[in-house]
Amino acid sequence: MYLRCLLLLTAFVVADASKVRYDGKVVLSVVPSEEAHFQFLSYLEDHSQIDIWNELARNTTVHVMIDRNNQTTLMPIFETLNMKPKVMINDIQRLLDGEEQTLRTLSRMGSGRGIQDSFYTYDELTNWLKQMEADFPTFATLVSIGKTYENRDIWLLKITSPSGGAKKTAMMDFGIHAREWISPATGAYLINEFLTQYSAGGDAKTIMDTWELHIVPVLNPDGYAYSHSRDRMWRKNRKPVSGTCVGVDLNRNFGHQWNTGGSSASACADTFHGGSRMSENEAKALEKYMTGKSWTTYLTFHSYGQWWFTNWGYTTVDPPNYALLVRIYLKKQKAQIGANAIQSVNGRRYTLGSSAQLLYIASGGSEDWTAGSLGIFYSYCLELPPTGGTGFIAPTSEIKRTGAETFVGMVAYFKAI
Repeated sequence: MYLRCLLLLTAFVVADASKVRYDGKVVLSVVPSEEAHFQFLSYLEDHSQIDIWNELARNTTVHVMIDRNNQTTLMPIFETLNMKPKVMINDIQRLLDGEEQTLRTLSRMGSGRGIQDSFYTYDELTNWLKQMEADFPTFATLVSIGKTYENRDIWLLKITSPSGGAKKTAMMDFGIHAREWISPATGAYLINEFLTQYSAGGDAKTIMDTWELHIVPVLNPDGYAYSHSRDRMWRKNRKPVSGTCVGVDLNRNFGHQWNTGGSSASACADTFHGGSRMSENEAKALEKYMTGKSWTTYLTFHSYGQWWFTNWGYTTVDPPNYALLVRIYLKKQKAQIGANAIQSVNGRRYTLGSSAQLLYIASGGSEDWTAGSLGIFYSYCLELPPTGGTGFIAPTSEIKRTGAETFVGMVAYFKAI
């Protein structure tokens, strides 16, 4: 028994030591207010001097991870440019160590750890989805819509009630960027809430009786698995692309107006758009599944920042019928139905509008493709909480908090259409 425990401990130490560490990394907040500021930040990111965590937004705080050794150089430059730099996170590795310890403690709970209590790995999430299908065979159907470069399944769970009549259809995907763990956790929260609460009546029953929900909890399985096993801050998928460079930013790879701005041609960059439009298995899988079907709405969930984006991402020009696109949220008093429903739970406010107008141009996004190529009018991208704090390294307590408010927002949104 002693030898077995020693071997297990040794295996854990070796596995832990293999993870990418972020010693000496800090996160700064800066406020770009001029075009030159955007160009400077984009240049630094393309040359791997910074890692932009949230969104490159106009006249609001942008969070950038840098090496502490570069802090003495970059801080004066940011100050000279009047970008108001402040230290937001002083020790990223300390946060990661704390997260690792929390997940390790929760893992020892075994069956006592529920889907709403911890950030599941890809394998754990796969087993949970299979169990949900087994527990709710009348309501849930699990299918693989494709395989990744590393041969993982891209799972989709269709949930609806057996009640008769034509239903509206929603495609929802989560986890397109690997390090955004709160996104797959929120997708799982919604699945759990709809299926387990249906029998109690209320909102879960109302929505499932009138909608088919097609949910992909992790659209980027390889990247997500890698972020758990090797590099917590990994963003892209895991396909080798050039030399030592690995991965394509899936949310720059979709076909509508691909590579027309806001993405990188550098294979090592976090926003690398890939060698061609729809080149990646994950994008192809979504295309194959969605094409030829009738969709009422498409929703893709990212983090972080508390934004509710309409298209377009590739241009600041309004999409067709933009007033109608926004009005689905609006009452006569112009209260935002979906966003206000979210805010009513925890008081966290979402900002609604075109991503390119509110932030910056970024082509190749999935919500542009579903709108521009598939003709799905109500195509949106939600950036989940927080707006700052620990960024991607959200505490496990955020799973229930974000999940609960997102469920309320989705119910309000689905009722509004």
